[in-house]
Amino acid sequence: MTIIGAGVVGATTALSLAERGLTVTVLDRHRQAAAETSHANGGGVTPGHAEPWNSPGIGKRLLSGSGAGEPFRIHAHALPGLVGWGLRFLWQSKASRYYANARHNTRLAVYSGQCLKRLRERHALAYHQYTDGSLELYFSRSELEHALKLRRQIDDPGVEIRVIDVDEVVAMEPALVPVAGRMAGAMLLPLHESGDACAFSAEMLRCAQQLGANIRLGAEIQRIEQRQGRVVGVRLQNDELLDADAVVVAAGCNSPALVRPLGLRLPIYPVKGYSATLELEQLELAPTIPLLDLEHRIVTARFGKRLRMAGLADFDGYNRSIRPDRIELLLESACALLPRLAEEIRSGRAEPWAGLRPMTPKGPPMLGPTRVPGLYLNTGHGSMGWTQAAGSAEVLADLLAEKAPAIDLAPYRP
Repeated sequence: MTIIGAGVVGATTALSLAERGLTVTVLDRHRQAAAETSHANGGGVTPGHAEPWNSPGIGKRLLSGSGAGEPFRIHAHALPGLVGWGLRFLWQSKASRYYANARHNTRLAVYSGQCLKRLRERHALAYHQYTDGSLELYFSRSELEHALKLRRQIDDPGVEIRVIDVDEVVAMEPALVPVAGRMAGAMLLPLHESGDACAFSAEMLRCAQQLGANIRLGAEIQRIEQRQGRVVGVRLQNDELLDADAVVVAAGCNSPALVRPLGLRLPIYPVKGYSATLELEQLELAPTIPLLDLEHRIVTARFGKRLRMAGLADFDGYNRSIRPDRIELLLESACALLPRLAEEIRSGRAEPWAGLRPMTPKGPPMLGPTRVPGLYLNTGHGSMGWTQAAGSAEVLADLLAEKAPAIDLAPYRP
């Protein structure tokens, strides 16, 4: 089995396959694990936030709030490539479709959380994990009520939610005391976790390699090789052919280009997100529990002495550049949430990053076999790659080991 992609999805798939005794080769053009989308993401494993972005009314919200100072931004140069995908994105926002897709996404995310816990039981993993939940913060009572209504309609029994008042919030997280007067309340999601997805991906490759997997980083791929209509391997840029009886494409936003020569068109659009990571000097002022600020649409997570601040969504095509004005917006939003750390956040020491989320118009990823024999997909997770990685890996590994997956694959089939 050959896996293309060593991000959090591909690396976890490699370990799941290796655990089943299958022969595994991992290919990635970068010389380290998780060099792209998984490198510096928000860090949250959040099954309670797994609903797609295109909730009913999204079209109106995008038109009224998409600009330089808004969480969502649509760049004019990206519009030609966005039209077809965008129309499907809006079509899927009809309530009946949206809630069905939200349940599918949440079901996979909940299953994935269970798989992640079992991974930790089987392996000694260190990735700055925090496993005691997260807080979803609201500064408007109406927004809190709207979010509760949304989660009741999704109604997944695997998601545990507890609404808490402001006093409970600041008792749990003293870093929020300065903004307590503006808060309307919060949701505590006890099953949520956080961790460094880049470090986790490296751990997955380490464990897979110990079980015999062949890890080929820095391997530039020329094409997926096909013979008589069936995938037979992967040809590298140096013309080396790596034979394979099955190829799993787990390459995020690079997946469509890899499979297009085989006649497949994947409905994946790259939505850019940003983060900034700060080496903390005043640890006592920083939050410990992962936070989601619904007013500014940013998240924070602690990785030891580092604070990760992440968020925003740019429809900017395949432009991976870091736009300074967006980083400034992200940092100012973090200052508004954590005013005691404002001086540190504005110090210029935070390391900026931008990555492309591989979004499908529906929301759920694409998992399983394609119409090309021997070719499998594990891609299109959008902002949920870290959250859904372990479950997606188990599903693919079960399929390739000729075992029935633990969840119904129909909603995720390519």
